Amino acid sequence: MTTDQIFALSMPLITAAMVWVVGMFIRRPWTENRADRVLQPSPIKREGLLDRLELLNAEIEGKAHLARQQLRQLKKSPPT
Repeated sequence: MTTDQIFALSMPLITAAMVWVVGMFIRRPWTENRADRVLQPSPIKREGLLDRLELLNAEIEGKAHLARQQLRQLKKSPPT
């Protein structure tokens, strides 16, 4: 192997080492406050959630009614 080939093959390792250096020494994760990193879920309004659930329930009931109607029609139709 030539020197150029060795250098080219070592480039991914060099890149990984540089990423590690940036992650460990420039960003310094041990000095970050843990509470800053934890994402808090946005507060959900109970009324909005209940309205959305009622809409979904009505949609499901409507589709179930249509499915029952189609089943009745299929039962009434003669077999082919």
